[in-house]
Amino acid sequence: MAHRNNHFNWHVLQTGSLPLRPDGMIHHRWDHRCTSVLIWPYGERIARDNAVLTDPCFTDAGYSDAAVELKELGVYFEDIGYVFVTHLHADHMLHLPYDVPAPRFRPLRPGEVEPLAGLTTVPVPGHHALQLALMFTAPDERAIWVVGDGVLDEEWLRAWGFYWPNGYTQSEIVETWFSVARILGGADVVVPGHGAPIVITAELVRDLLATFPQAPHAELCPEVADALRARLAGLEGA
Repeated sequence: MAHRNNHFNWHVLQTGSLPLRPDGMIHHRWDHRCTSVLIWPYGERIARDNAVLTDPCFTDAGYSDAAVELKELGVYFEDIGYVFVTHLHADHMLHLPYDVPAPRFRPLRPGEVEPLAGLTTVPVPGHHALQLALMFTAPDERAIWVVGDGVLDEEWLRAWGFYWPNGYTQSEIVETWFSVARILGGADVVVPGHGAPIVITAELVRDLLATFPQAPHAELCPEVADALRARLAGLEGA
């Protein structure tokens, strides 16, 4: 069956978590793991030539959870043909439990695979210079952005936090805020690098706009606030 105008189903297989919190507290019982999403064309069965798995770095527990999610969809890891890695940090690259045979995944290059031609990439540098978001339209017409660590999770986003242990420069932090503005300007739902999906609401954008002046180096990127105001106006006028 042909897919509906390049619309895509999506299903979270592993919900990420990040022990380090924006206030510096560490939740030692939390796994450090990324969020991984399965994407396939609306109206089609999941198959090796039409399904892609994002950021396929699984902890042991995350892999077990993902296997259960896949079973509910009637498929297995072996039925997925492609992977897409948002950025080249080890906690987002392919990793499976040691006793699991590695499926024969192929790297997805958007535009090269016809069933997945409706997936597009958007540069979201800052956390990583070459980081890409994967963008698509869901059957309900919402714009879904899988952004890797362009947004870590909702708490980090609301805190205007960046992953400071990586030692980012001033210019990289500013670049991160520009990427956040780009993401919020285009997405209806953001799949962050280490948390549950975030629905972009007027309340969220209003809060971010109010707290942006306290973000590190906010004075160097006033265009970010302008972009947030434009997004808020669109949400409030919808």
